[in-house]
Amino acid sequence: MDYRVKENYKVITFPKGFEEEDRGVKGCCTCKELVLAHPSDSETFKNDCTGVYLKRSDPGDLVAITMEDANGATITNLGTAAIFPNDSDTVGFIYDWQQILNANGIGCYTIKVNFTIAGVTSGYTHGIYELRQFSTESSKGTVRIKSAFNTFYQKLLVDFTDSNFVDCVRFNGYFGDRQPKTEINNIVSKNRRVEKSTRENVNNYFLKTDPLDICITRQLVDFHFLNEDDCFVSDYNYHNHDYLIQDKSVELIDSSELEYFRGNRLAKLEATFGDRNLLDKNFYKTS
Repeated sequence: MDYRVKENYKVITFPKGFEEEDRGVKGCCTCKELVLAHPSDSETFKNDCTGVYLKRSDPGDLVAITMEDANGATITNLGTAAIFPNDSDTVGFIYDWQQILNANGIGCYTIKVNFTIAGVTSGYTHGIYELRQFSTESSKGTVRIKSAFNTFYQKLLVDFTDSNFVDCVRFNGYFGDRQPKTEINNIVSKNRRVEKSTRENVNNYFLKTDPLDICITRQLVDFHFLNEDDCFVSDYNYHNHDYLIQDKSVELIDSSELEYFRGNRLAKLEATFGDRNLLDKNFYKTS
């Protein structure tokens, strides 16, 4: 008699934050991210947000996403619940730093995630954030990437399709130096006169960061640049040729490249972007 019973179990991958072991390096494991918000101005490039998500093994698993102030006291989550209509196992929250600024003021905040998944209780620190009020001085020398997500992330099996999930990363660096790469198409008429057919600026923009901690490069390379479906870049440098790079809609067109340094844990990142909407074109209308 065969007493074997077949049972099906999900393969569980327990979530991890950006926490690392301490190997004795000065400044190790204390990455703090700058976030900015304006108390009254609703301009999106002046107000950051932070998206947090977690994949459960089952909708019955328990997840708590919380924020603590500089004294370690848990404060009210302010922002928007993340909605994943095509993934009932994923939950999240999108923190609105403008609301946090107005309710609690500037200072240091920590986002923590605690969970009970498949009977295992654990947690991690999602990130530590230094909140300042937005100004030309507080934003000086920074770049901000804001991304919206609307596709399937295979590595973590998270389906962002039709979700409202957005996230921002602010870091020291530079974005700009547009190269228009004008494409010119002309025709020669019967009288040998050169006539314009079409002209189009295929713009390239260049991102060059300062040396960054891994908590920033990991977010950019492994999450934003890999998964974004709408990417908006803002630059806040005094010496930029263009002061109107404010939530500019772009797409990654050349792979990002990291430069490492011996003797420390920092890395520089470079990447090339183009316009998301290719409208910088002139042509004769036929109707």
